[in-house]
Amino acid sequence: MPVVDDPPGELLATGPVVGLLHRNEVWHAWLFRATDFCRRAVESLETTHPYEVQAAVTFLDHALDRPRAEAAAARLGRLVREQRLAVLDPDDLDAYPVAPGYAPGEHHFPHDYARTPHSLARAWFTDEEMNRSLNHLAADQQDDGGWPIRWRQWSPAPTLEARPLVTIDALHTLQAYDRPLT
Repeated sequence: MPVVDDPPGELLATGPVVGLLHRNEVWHAWLFRATDFCRRAVESLETTHPYEVQAAVTFLDHALDRPRAEAAAARLGRLVREQRLAVLDPDDLDAYPVAPGYAPGEHHFPHDYARTPHSLARAWFTDEEMNRSLNHLAADQQDDGGWPIRWRQWSPAPTLEARPLVTIDALHTLQAYDRPLT
């Protein structure tokens, strides 16, 4: 019996899972099909949005076929720049509209894509752009030591639930770039 994609697969859900399985050298028969699915999805992107880019980067950073991943990442980086999906100057947020359907102020920065200096997405940004992004991330730390969430907040409960993860992500990113943690 053939397997039909119903509901259809999405890079947003599958990319991070496949990337993390490759990173941790986990093998399963499903992973071969899922890897092919992610490759096709990334290589066929013509327009995208920030969360899909993050999913693609997680996949590409750990994909086993490095030359193919590097080529796909370079193409994806061009899309990010063409579609202005990364705020390159945090002091001029108005010059970077949020992606369609995103909440007001739900901007994405170079550090959101290149979470470590070893990420393929790091090549998308100049040193100056990356430094501005990391400085902005560090400055966004709040008085209680945590970082704010930037996506739509429907109620206080999800905000309280999400802030610890956002804070851990910020700390990991700053640490990966050898930035001081306070």
